Amino acid sequence: MPRPRALRIATGALAVMGLVLVVMLTGITVARQDVGHVGVVRNGGPLDKRNIRQVLLPGQRLTWTGWYSQSPHEYPAKHVELLYTVTSDPKRGARPSVDVVTVPTRDGVEVGLEATIFLHFVGDGDLELLRRFDTGFGTRRFESHDGRRLKPWEGDDGFAAFMDSVFRPVLENDLRREIGRFRCDQLVASCMLLRHASRPTSVGAKVDDSAIINIARVEEAITQSLREDLTRTLEAPYFTDIQFRLSAVRLPSGVQAVIDDVHSKYASVSGARAEASRARYEDARNRILGRTYQRSPALARIHAIRAAPKGATIIINDGEGRSPGINLGGG
Repeated sequence: MPRPRALRIATGALAVMGLVLVVMLTGITVARQDVGHVGVVRNGGPLDKRNIRQVLLPGQRLTWTGWYSQSPHEYPAKHVELLYTVTSDPKRGARPSVDVVTVPTRDGVEVGLEATIFLHFVGDGDLELLRRFDTGFGTRRFESHDGRRLKPWEGDDGFAAFMDSVFRPVLENDLRREIGRFRCDQLVASCMLLRHASRPTSVGAKVDDSAIINIARVEEAITQSLREDLTRTLEAPYFTDIQFRLSAVRLPSGVQAVIDDVHSKYASVSGARAEASRARYEDARNRILGRTYQRSPALARIHAIRAAPKGATIIINDGEGRSPGINLGGG
């Protein structure tokens, strides 16, 4: 074989071997998992089906994930406690995982809720359920708070977008149903003042026990309904250990202004009553002192001396001329 031809053949063979080596090196995939997430790995080769290849457990060390496999789809681990906050403050509602919720009471008052839901995602607690979630919800995109469309495994924003799109409707429906069973005065004691304001004769009436919010009852009802409705809506128990904690019930600004005005009027009435009571007691005191001084002029003189300003000069005379006056001066 001529030397030039042999060089060309050898160069071509080396090029092919180099190309195969590059393909093999770039097709090798390994991954490790942090302790707060569980990773679902799917096949990614050009001739492979996109089936789930394996699941990386939280804290798993560097692991071979096959040829051309996709990057792990990361979901919260079972032991990680998730928080979903609902608030009546629109300024906080633009943040991820924060929902603005306003619902009506039984008597038609729109109240804002300040609450936090504590829950756990299935994660590594049930790998079969996790694979089912990745195959179902993990293939869909949900709109985030800033307008992006993300899948649940695309970072914290992606999972927050899933929560806002899927978890929120169930939560708001349960809140509307449970809060709608109460009157405003059963949730916020100050709402009782609105009734009092419409009946002037009841000014100063006391709020009975039924007007005090039963936080435990509301929390228990919504916790139970969330557990049942989420499982039924999502068709699987993807969330566990759900706890609803209600921190505050906010009234609309107009209603709160009326209540504040009624409060101030009640305060004025209470102040006037206190002044009237004080005047009656002072009048009774003066009458008693007057009778006492009439019976004992000497006691009256003693009290007059004690009441004299410091440094004053006092002349005491019995008024009958039988005893000289007493000049008390100096101070």
